[in-house]
Amino acid sequence: MEIRAQKARIRTIRSARFGARTPRSPDPEPRAPNHVRITERQNRASTNLDTKPTEEILRILNREDRKVAPAVGKVIPQIARAVDLITRALAEGGRLIYLGAGTSGRLGVLDAAECIPTFGTDSVVGVMAGAPEAMFRPTEVSEDDPGLAVRDLERVRLSRNDVLVGISASGRTPYVLGGLRYARRLGAKTVALTSNPEAPIKRLADVAIVPEVGPEVIAGSTRMKAGTAQKLVLNMLSTAAMVRLGRVFSNLMINVQLNNDKLRKRARDILVKTTGASPAAAARALEDSGRRLPVALLMLAKGISRREAVKLLQSGANVVAVLRELR
Repeated sequence: MEIRAQKARIRTIRSARFGARTPRSPDPEPRAPNHVRITERQNRASTNLDTKPTEEILRILNREDRKVAPAVGKVIPQIARAVDLITRALAEGGRLIYLGAGTSGRLGVLDAAECIPTFGTDSVVGVMAGAPEAMFRPTEVSEDDPGLAVRDLERVRLSRNDVLVGISASGRTPYVLGGLRYARRLGAKTVALTSNPEAPIKRLADVAIVPEVGPEVIAGSTRMKAGTAQKLVLNMLSTAAMVRLGRVFSNLMINVQLNNDKLRKRARDILVKTTGASPAAAARALEDSGRRLPVALLMLAKGISRREAVKLLQSGANVVAVLRELR
């Protein structure tokens, strides 16, 4: 009995020292004894938070939130590399696909959904563990299944032409790791977005984006600073790619979808600002175009018919280049 116990202690020591793997997590994070991931650490600034008055709680939250934008600013070179990958993929008919679980997955789905009305594109796709139910009610167990990510990516027909952005605050979510491994097997480009500088997710990415925001006010609640950093980075990835692809002129959304009165008024204002047309002429062109802003822009900028404008767009005409010629 004593010999067996001694051998068990040796195995335990060897596991602690050499990072022995467990069946549940094939890519564990290397860790020193007593190491706690940065996303799980307690934040000294919020010690005894439950004893604070309301305004002090809010000041602590605000002070910590102010650390997020500078942390994102430090990784702009990596974000730029990812944008270039995404821009090339989209220009060649590929897609930008976000993959995540929990808060990370919801943020990816949100950014993808917003690209449709803002930029007039469905080439940005959000894939979330346990969706659609998980969008509204937590289903944490789904994030432990790497095979589920493969099935989800097969469902959206991930191909080597796409860019997959794996989003995980800890950088070790099995669902995201499984999806990134699958993408690499297909030959797709991969991007990792995490708040953990020692994350295994980095080893599966062509570009790793790691804004280090530090421990959360509530330990492990990565919907807070880590989630805010993710939201900022996702905004940057999709927005910069769409600007590079000519879906924005100056700072105007020239591919906005005209689904309500507010957006139709915005489109009329864009026509006036970019072409110099009168409000009445802009309104007529918008209606004549079938409420398609890029078509109306070409109609007014070049003095052509709706049919000619549509034909130009189908041939790959760059609306931004046409508008720049007027300047």
